[in-house]
Order: sequence, then structure tokens, then C-alpha cells
Amino acid sequence: MIRNQNTFQALSGTEAFVLDTNGDLWLEHGPFGAVPPPRQQVDAKVWTFQALSDTEVVVLGNDGNLWLEHGPFGTVPPVRQQIDTSVDQYQAINDREVFVLSKDGTLWLVSGPFGTVPVSRQRVDGGVKSFQALSDQELFILGADGHLWLARAPFGTVPPHHQEIDENVSAFQGISNTQVLVLRTDNNLWLEHCLTSLGHYLPALYFAYNTGGVQLEAVSTDFEPVLKSSAAGSV
Repeated sequence: MIRNQNTFQALSGTEAFVLDTNGDLWLEHGPFGAVPPPRQQVDAKVWTFQALSDTEVVVLGNDGNLWLEHGPFGTVPPVRQQIDTSVDQYQAINDREVFVLSKDGTLWLVSGPFGTVPVSRQRVDGGVKSFQALSDQELFILGADGHLWLARAPFGTVPPHHQEIDENVSAFQGISNTQVLVLRTDNNLWLEHCLTSLGHYLPALYFAYNTGGVQLEAVSTDFEPVLKSSAAGSV
């Protein structure tokens, strides 16, 4: 996991959450110009955070504990409920549903109300390196083996209903459930599309950018790998 230091999340032109290099999380207010601006400390020993509003923020501590924290802020720690423990990555959909990737590579959909660990949760997948949720029903999953999938609910059975997008993937960013930017292990960056009537992806149909070596302009015509899907996801 990459340390999310010197990071921030703006809520508007007059409010922003700021994580400083000491691991202290602040809610800062405009008008800006003086340093530091008017602010309230939200928490300390913070690894990463995701603000849901100026009164709710999901906070991952250095100890791997994940919390839903509530304003008013200014007292450390604030009013909060624990979501999970031994957390590597997470993405909150709202203040009641959070995807949580445990340090052992297990991905869960955790549901509130929070406060007692373990909370109500459904196992989504195992052997996960990273993920990006589009909703509580659909998400991209990058496996530790470098295979990228689009997975869909219902969850609880591993693997879930999913379709393979590409392999030898080092990083990605989903744009929608039909488009995703994929950085492969050869340092080539592709914009990949779902163009078939069955919802299958056509990996590397259009070359987006080459980050190492000579830029290519050829269109991939090798569509065979894209028709692979899990047994559960076969149409």
C-alpha cells in the first residue's frame, strides 16, 4: 500500500480536508491566504481518508483500523464507529456501505450500522491487489496475478459473476463499466472498451499512450482473450 501523505480532498472552494506529513487530519476553512487557515483537527495517526461530507469522513489509521468519523470536529478522536480492522484499502459508497480490502487480499462489501467488528459483510473475491467500485453492484478488480476483471453483484460466492478485461496489468482506472484505462506490465497504456452485445471487453482495441519505447499506432485484432469469462460469468 502506498502511503497517502501530503494529500487533501476539497469539498468546495471554502472547505477541504488536509492530511499533513505528521499524519494529522484537518478540516480547513476559507477564506484562504493565511497559513494555517481556520481549521479543526479531525484525527491523528491517519494513513488515508475519504471524506463523505464536511461532517462525515472514513479514516484508516496507521494501525489498520477503519473508522466512520463524525463532526463536529476539534476533539481527537471524534465521535466514531469502527468499520473493520486489518484493512489495506477501502472505498466507501456511502455512510452505510464500504468495500474493504483486507491485508490478506480478501475483498469484502461491508454494511452498516457500524460499531461492532466484524460487521455484516459479504465476501466479494480473494487474491485481490486493488479495486475500484463503480457502485455497490459493480466494480473493477485487479488480481494479484495481474488479471483485471469487471465483477457484478450478487456477492457472497467467490469468485463472483465477472468478466475478464485484460492480463499482465499493473494499474488501471475505470472510467465507466464500458471503458477503462489499463497500464500493462510492459509500460504500455491502453484505453479499453466493451463493445460487444454480450458485454465482453475487447482489450487494447485502441492504443492510448505508450509510456516507454516507441509509440504504437496499430489496432489490436487479437480478440480471443477477451471472450474469456469465468464459469459463473459465462453467457
